[in-house]
Amino acid sequence: MTHVLQSIRLFAHEHDDLPAFTAVYLVGTILIASLLSLGWFAIFILVHMCLDTVKYRDLHGFSIKRTVKAVLLENISDIALFLTALTFAVYLHHTFLLATMSGLLRSELTIIRALGMLIPETSIVQHMFVVGLNFHEYLHSVHPDMTQPITRMQRWSLVTIGLATAFLIAALPLFSHQGVSILPILEEEMTLAL
Repeated sequence: MTHVLQSIRLFAHEHDDLPAFTAVYLVGTILIASLLSLGWFAIFILVHMCLDTVKYRDLHGFSIKRTVKAVLLENISDIALFLTALTFAVYLHHTFLLATMSGLLRSELTIIRALGMLIPETSIVQHMFVVGLNFHEYLHSVHPDMTQPITRMQRWSLVTIGLATAFLIAALPLFSHQGVSILPILEEEMTLAL
């Protein structure tokens, strides 16, 4: 049993240097991101936020205010990516596109929609893998930016969250003007189907 554990530890320390592992990891991440609906990514983010709450409240004894700040700092980029993917999903949904676009333009926008959703989903899956594979270290380490001012990446994540939210709110009258309701689109995107 000790030999097996040593082999696993050696692999864990050297896996970044193995090109085959990196290729399999990248392909697996893209495959998972392309197969799962946005509802799964909402659950991934919520689970991560719950883990962060337990980590900072129970393990590190933070106050509620510091816990909320830590949870937001750890998840702000994932939330921004999720809202970006949701915005792409809504605005480039096929029911809206059928009413407004020609066939050739629809096919190009379908590719853009796939990329606009796949890239954020891939990043969220990678973040979940990092947390899952380094769970012990993750639980016992405090986010390094807790005492620092907001970083540029966090600022851009906040801007992205604001813009995506504004676009989603603006979609309500825009879609209703075209005779399409946004609620079935959101429901379809947020299902837990594969």
